[in-house]
Amino acid sequence: MRRPQPVTAVFLTVLFDILSFGLVIPDVQLRAEKLGASGAMVGLVIAAYSIAQFLCAPYLGRLSDRVGRRKVLLVTSAFAVLAALAYGFSSNLAVMVGSRLLLGIAGANLGVAYAYMADVSAPENRAAAMGKLGMAFGLGFMLGPPTGAWLVLVGGGEPLLLGLGSAGFALVNLVFVWLFLPDTPVREPSRSAGVLGELRRVGQALRTPGLGLLLTMFFVANFAFSNLESTFFLLGKDVYRIDQLQTSFVLVYVGLVAAVFQGAVIPRLVARFGEVRLLKVAYVVQAPALALVPFTPPWLPLLAGALVLGVGNGMAQPSLSSLLSRVAPVALVGGVFGVQQALGAIARIVGPVLGNWLYEAGPWVPYALAALLMVVPLTLAQRLREPPETAPEGAPGPR
Repeated sequence: MRRPQPVTAVFLTVLFDILSFGLVIPDVQLRAEKLGASGAMVGLVIAAYSIAQFLCAPYLGRLSDRVGRRKVLLVTSAFAVLAALAYGFSSNLAVMVGSRLLLGIAGANLGVAYAYMADVSAPENRAAAMGKLGMAFGLGFMLGPPTGAWLVLVGGGEPLLLGLGSAGFALVNLVFVWLFLPDTPVREPSRSAGVLGELRRVGQALRTPGLGLLLTMFFVANFAFSNLESTFFLLGKDVYRIDQLQTSFVLVYVGLVAAVFQGAVIPRLVARFGEVRLLKVAYVVQAPALALVPFTPPWLPLLAGALVLGVGNGMAQPSLSSLLSRVAPVALVGGVFGVQQALGAIARIVGPVLGNWLYEAGPWVPYALAALLMVVPLTLAQRLREPPETAPEGAPGPR
């Protein structure tokens, strides 16, 4: 059977991965409550995934630099199968928490996927390749939760069919990686220095000029968006006066806009303007759009604001990931992307707590904070310069 091109192969790998993960999103909170969790414990069950991802992502990324991306993707894909099966058969809270932790370890492979995409794309095509990953995320999160909700309904409210469906996607991903994903060259075939030693190497890499700046921008922007993601359903109920299904459609619309933009438009824009200019424009449009979310009623104003947010997100994510891959030391690209994913996990752990707390002071408050936070990456972006087409020593070039 003919192998797909490497960029297409890693796109499909991430798509299958996110579909498997996304299936269980609609059920997690309700399942935790049914198994006896309440209050902060429900939050802990939900956060278990991000906590495990935060702890494991830098090490898995660094491990992929030493042993190859494909090996790490194979092992984590197998973990995803086991995690999904455990969720489907979870009859008590301990098993459910264990399944979430195992899924978080599996989900820590996203940094490895980004590093793989950097391996197989030349610098001038990097943003377009990263846009394909963003498109895979968008499609996975659009299709996964509705499918999961349907599986729970068909399964009579029990998690078995949902778990089997999630495991099925994860198994397809495992087989696909095994058969069709070629390995990339090992970046640093040296003996492991242990977990702490490997993390110290990554820490040293973060001193590379420009890396800390880019990672700070990534964290603050994701932290800002977590205010929207964690309070939008409340806003739909209290302010827009629309039901959960309608609110879900708005988020699906944002994801669809971002996915299409990253897959079809980003390559042309990057070729003409470069990643740095696109980042600046993205943050300029996102800041006021976030502030106006509570004041854009259904439907035309709300969809117009969602369109702006989708386009801004579609510009920012692949551009920033491309710049990260071009600035990072070549032997530590996986570790750097692991740190990026760990920072995203922290944003998803802390952001919802702060966002929901601020929401109690007023529905507009978390969105005002999000807009204010977005000024930080916008300001930092003014210090960026376009990297050269030919990567300098210590930075990744064409593979």
